[in-house]
Amino acid sequence: MELRIRTYILYGIGIASCIAGVVYLTAEYVNYLSEPGKLGCLALAVGIFAFLGRYFEEIGW
Repeated sequence: MELRIRTYILYGIGIASCIAGVVYLTAEYVNYLSEPGKLGCLALAVGIFAFLGRYFEEIGW
């Protein structure tokens, strides 16, 4: 049971970090709307987080 609780805590920290990262990238993109590369970076980051979420869901975490 201890391993499962530790896993959930680490997973929760990972989710919070991912959300914070996406929020940060979004804020930076809004500040610099003239840089089209920011939108690409944001889309890439969201895609990576979605892929990781699906991966962890498939392995049963």
